[in-house]
Amino acid sequence: MIKIESLTMLYKNGRGVNNIELSVEEGEVKGLLGPNGAGKSTTMRSFMGFLNPSQGTLTVNGINTLINPIEAKKIIGYLPGDPQLPENLTSKKLFKFGAESRGVPINYALELAEKFELDINETLKKLSKGNRQKTAIILAILHKPKAMILDEPTSGLDPFHQRTFFEIIHEYAKEGTSILLSSHIISEVEKGVKSLAVIKQGSKIYDESFKSFAEQANKNKKTLEDAFFEFYERESN
Repeated sequence: MIKIESLTMLYKNGRGVNNIELSVEEGEVKGLLGPNGAGKSTTMRSFMGFLNPSQGTLTVNGINTLINPIEAKKIIGYLPGDPQLPENLTSKKLFKFGAESRGVPINYALELAEKFELDINETLKKLSKGNRQKTAIILAILHKPKAMILDEPTSGLDPFHQRTFFEIIHEYAKEGTSILLSSHIISEVEKGVKSLAVIKQGSKIYDESFKSFAEQANKNKKTLEDAFFEFYERESN
């Protein structure tokens, strides 16, 4: 289980997140939605211990990620919003390094690469943005984590491989993995989340089942995108 309680992390310019409360149950896929700069990445980076929040209790399966970051990271699969990978290496070499550092076989990474139709023998500098993103996703989950923190994981993926991604994620959810993934596009999270949280200017303004949001949109005869934008603007006032 992923649990974020009273998270506050403010930057010098006053932006950040304030008093965020979020939880992701075992087997749940939760979408964290909001435009760029809303606070999604700050929430995720704080959870991973890359930022030093002024307050908050952040736990994964009962392990405090700020007090015991090494133990926590053993069971978390983390994908940053802008993965920085060495361009002179092949995906296969990166998977080998990643598997060895995690103490797991490389076999699962190669299996995922096949599902993603990824050429693992090309250096990253020769790969498209989408194929670099596939590499980063595989690196994040090759150790079969118990929880996932994925910052805009579908960025750069074509619709076909977005579908592959969500098929993989759903397999994990069936095994009880807690998954928090962010996006700024509601049509993307529609494909695979059970619940939806929305952040605006550093504060959570919505946290319900995705089904509830979709049903309300249908009731009002709105597309998901129109319903979301109207809701977001209404919450601004």
